[in-house]
Amino acid sequence: MTRTRVPLLAALTLLAAAGIVPAAAAEPVNPLHDSIPAATSGVGPIFAAHDADFDVDTPEVAVTEAPEPDPGYAFDVRLAGHQEALDLCAGWVFEDFIAGDVVSSHNHCGGDVVLDLEVGDAVTLTGYAAGEYEITQLLTVPKYTPASVLAGGLWMQTCLWDGVNMRLARLTAA
Repeated sequence: MTRTRVPLLAALTLLAAAGIVPAAAAEPVNPLHDSIPAATSGVGPIFAAHDADFDVDTPEVAVTEAPEPDPGYAFDVRLAGHQEALDLCAGWVFEDFIAGDVVSSHNHCGGDVVLDLEVGDAVTLTGYAAGEYEITQLLTVPKYTPASVLAGGLWMQTCLWDGVNMRLARLTAA
């Protein structure tokens, strides 16, 4: 038995089991010809214009808009070191000090985003110090201020454009 006749025989068997025998079933079907039922066979072609001519009850659908997501800020911290790593201008740098840890970047290397951070902003770090954080404190201090100003914890840091001060933003685990 050829492959093309198996699906046809299966379909005819199902129709016969249901008590439905199309007129075309009595006629032998050549797999290469006469495979499209004739209009007189009892099985006819489907016409969209005719078959779609019925009423459908469409339920009312209430559409609500999703709230705007809080975009927050995301930083990929892949470098560790201090000034020499910052001067590479190759991304965010994780710096560990005895007084606390800092994620920093020069303002002219993309670090100026720290200047836009506000208390309450969400921050996501990947790489070093990966996690979800919230900005809980902002400090503006003169450049070269001792690291003791960190008073522990994790901070983000960049210099202000004035060339004299730097901005620190405390990160607290969310």
